[in-house]
Amino acid sequence: MSKLSPELQRRIDAIDGCQGRWIIDNRATDGDYSYAFRSLGESFPGPNGRYVSADTAEAAAELCASFHWKGPLLLWQSTYLDDDCGWPGGYSASSLCRSNARVFRDDHRKALEAGADGDGPGLSLDVRYITDDMIEELQGLERYPLLAEDDHSELLQQLQDEAWEDWAARDWAKAVIKALDQYAPDDADPYWAEERIDAVSADKLSELFHACADQSNTYWEEEQGDQWIDLHRVASAIDIDDLRDLTGLPLLDISQEWRREPYPWPDGSTDPLCPAIG
Repeated sequence: MSKLSPELQRRIDAIDGCQGRWIIDNRATDGDYSYAFRSLGESFPGPNGRYVSADTAEAAAELCASFHWKGPLLLWQSTYLDDDCGWPGGYSASSLCRSNARVFRDDHRKALEAGADGDGPGLSLDVRYITDDMIEELQGLERYPLLAEDDHSELLQQLQDEAWEDWAARDWAKAVIKALDQYAPDDADPYWAEERIDAVSADKLSELFHACADQSNTYWEEEQGDQWIDLHRVASAIDIDDLRDLTGLPLLDISQEWRREPYPWPDGSTDPLCPAIG
């Protein structure tokens, strides 16, 4: 027969069927933070120095209670709220989990501040302080794994903006330079295209990026929690009109470059039909 209080037993039963994992927090007796969190079935040193283990959440709660909750603590970590970075590799948590976790924290701020936040990896809940509202939200995630569409959309935009600032804007400028370089004059130095794109404002480059992304049907994607976009595919939509508008240069299609060469006018002059790019 279970030695747990009926209320604690009810909470465990309500959560036990959800997607996630039980964690035993043994930091009270194990000073090494990296190894203080144990899964069910793993042995760990108890407050009395002897190694102990528990194979079920109920047994783990009984073990915690036997030490008067002053040693190991039982925490619940929902799969859908796990905003901790993943190891090995240190990959970012998915945007879905990060959004869910911050919405959950906002929805249950008072309960978390009162002790429900077990301070384990990611968002880990101390089973003693889990409320009925929390249980209802956790069970709801089993039916639909996203708490707030608007928050998730907001987070995605934030992550895409960060990716743009971190690397995409720089790589996009390189792609535009490469596209412009094919129109460089024969006597141009190796930095001709780069110097002209350096003079273009960041806003104009961003506008071109969004226009080309739409035209090429290229969208941001999520990889291991980070935002990524195929800039090579986006750049395939750049055309000569885009480069003319961007730089103000009198660019010509490669097949029309002959118009910059001397032209034999009837009056004996040889001015080209089109001016040099410069």
